[in-house]
Amino acid sequence: MNILKLMTIGFTILFAVSTAVADEEGSVSGTVSEVFDVGSYTYIQLSEQGTWIATSHLPVVVGDTIEYRGGIEMRDFYSKALDRKFDSVIFVQAAKRLGESAKSSQHQVLKGEDHGNENRQTQRSASVQVPAPGEIPQLADGKTIADIMVDAIQLNEQSVNLRARVIKVSPNIMGKNWITLQDGTGTPPNDKLIATSTELVSPGELVIANGVIRYNVDIGSGYTYKVLLEQTTFSSK
Repeated sequence: MNILKLMTIGFTILFAVSTAVADEEGSVSGTVSEVFDVGSYTYIQLSEQGTWIATSHLPVVVGDTIEYRGGIEMRDFYSKALDRKFDSVIFVQAAKRLGESAKSSQHQVLKGEDHGNENRQTQRSASVQVPAPGEIPQLADGKTIADIMVDAIQLNEQSVNLRARVIKVSPNIMGKNWITLQDGTGTPPNDKLIATSTELVSPGELVIANGVIRYNVDIGSGYTYKVLLEQTTFSSK
């Protein structure tokens, strides 16, 4: 698999199922001090904060002022395409030059035309109420998301059950459906669990999920997940 395809898959997963999307945050602006174009993506350093961000291709030059919002921070990120390690890169949700309309990175990654079928998947999401603490009763023989996050190393490669609500569904990415679950336990960012499955469920459903815990999963191109629930099957509450 070539580097550009790995980057595309990584961006798609990060924006589709990441547990730390900061869509709720306000916008941040800064002046471009350094810029690299890599395939369909642009890496930009902002002089005021010294921050590196990455977005779908954005035509900017040193001295331009840009504004971005949302994002996922990747620490100690190594870019094979640039052969460079970044202490921190924020993969932003949307970026624009001041005075122009915002260009959504999520839209560009999911709707791109030249980088394989992964780019043409659409995300099934809805406005789903996040469960309140204590709202979803724990299974008698099951775990909570908080339990799983705390005991992830010990639970690695073990099968677990949990009851949770489906928050987001991103179908057919790398041959799997990526499903975000929450049960009202844990504290951000450890209050969500990503499940991969060949089955499809709908946002808002209350489900019983059974799967295998995988700890520190590397999906390639520098992208890792602390915890994934894999080979997941679902049943009704």
